[in-house]
Amino acid sequence: MRNLQKSFLYEIGNTKVISIIDRTRPIAYNDDSIATLRKIIRNTGARALPILDRNSGNFLGVINRSDVLIVSSTKTNATSSSILKEHLLEINSNYTIFETLNLMFKYDLWEIPILEGKKYIGLVSISDIVKLLFNKAKDYLKNINAENYMTKEPITVNLEDPISKIWKKMMEYKYAGFPVVNDKEKLTGIITQLDLIKKGYTRIHLESESGVKNQTKVKDAMTYTVIYGYPWSTLYEISIPIVKKDYGRIPIVSSENDKKVVGIIDREDIAKVIIKGDQI
Repeated sequence: MRNLQKSFLYEIGNTKVISIIDRTRPIAYNDDSIATLRKIIRNTGARALPILDRNSGNFLGVINRSDVLIVSSTKTNATSSSILKEHLLEINSNYTIFETLNLMFKYDLWEIPILEGKKYIGLVSISDIVKLLFNKAKDYLKNINAENYMTKEPITVNLEDPISKIWKKMMEYKYAGFPVVNDKEKLTGIITQLDLIKKGYTRIHLESESGVKNQTKVKDAMTYTVIYGYPWSTLYEISIPIVKKDYGRIPIVSSENDKKVVGIIDREDIAKVIIKGDQI
């Protein structure tokens, strides 16, 4: 199987990252309101928005889902430039897939802007890279089970938890979503930052423990339709919804009957298995 891995890694090793980016990815501008950013994310599902100067077209930075969630309801008319932070990392169009992926692993960044000078060329995400790797490594992934590479005993949340508690966990662990379980620890759904944005929640809802009357619970915001796998599922099977539906993570349950969450596989796991194999 190692020879199979080497063959597709050799094939994509020198592929330039510019060749795989999504050219339809939405962008926003420095004078767009936070409400506009929310609308774009809500309508497109974008995890990150490149921000450009409307006059010059120059790249200014990236705003992600968590950035718009921390804005209070009284500041939604503020512009994107008011919450824009200097981006940690940028690359040019000469970077290869492997060079870019190694930077993502090193800096824990899953979207990196591609620039030529200050000109915005595109934004490459780990989803773009995983899609390419999956298409080249299907046979390889069919021989690997989730059990050996999943994160075991992942953090879960209860459907009766207030969303303020979930938000704190998202900030503490830098996770974009969690599997949701009931009192019997049975998987019932998933909750993500996108769910919170779609519901229109702002910082006051997410941080208040008691100040908001009848505070919303996870069960009011979560997605109940959830795709899951088993420890014996192949990484090929697990990767399909990640690639086809752009899911960030797939919960792994013990069995169809009890649906106890015993692990989780995310996009980073899939990429690492393909690139590093049994060395991780």
